[in-house]
Amino acid sequence: MKKFICLAILLNTTCLFAQEKMVTHKINDEISYVVPESFNLMSKGDRIEKYVSSREPLAMHSSVDGEINYGVNWNPMQWMDGDEQMIHDFYKASILSMFDQVEFIQNEIKEINGKKFVVFEFISMLRTENAFSNKSSRNYTYIQYTSYNEQVLLFNFACKARLMNQWQPVANDIMNSVKVKEK
Repeated sequence: MKKFICLAILLNTTCLFAQEKMVTHKINDEISYVVPESFNLMSKGDRIEKYVSSREPLAMHSSVDGEINYGVNWNPMQWMDGDEQMIHDFYKASILSMFDQVEFIQNEIKEINGKKFVVFEFISMLRTENAFSNKSSRNYTYIQYTSYNEQVLLFNFACKARLMNQWQPVANDIMNSVKVKEK
């Protein structure tokens, strides 16, 4: 009976996430996407505190509990239309070098809303081994890259791997909603 109750709670929670209202967010007139209505747009101070980077993200959203994050960032690396395979290979090598283990769910170039994207969806594991700790973390990441004004735009959804089953459908909705038009 306890197993049945736990399963019912899990299914109900999953359905709630899947049914959550999505709202459109615009970076500017050329870049838009949808996110769950309950996600908070991080303030500039929160973005700087949580994400150390030489480039401030264009937008960062977080679930109420802070466990799920979705962000939009840019990279000054030049990218022209037609460079997708080269960019794919570059970022795949980068992903593989950052983690101890990577299991790809998607690893491809695809068209979304009339624009080509380099898409990686994966589960990663990173081990921390030092004098103070010997543990590992598993994360679910869905990241996609595209060209925008000869630079790279990246859209990144991330959470702990244990939350993937609940959030993967939402990540797919967000990523498939991305619209990028050239100026």
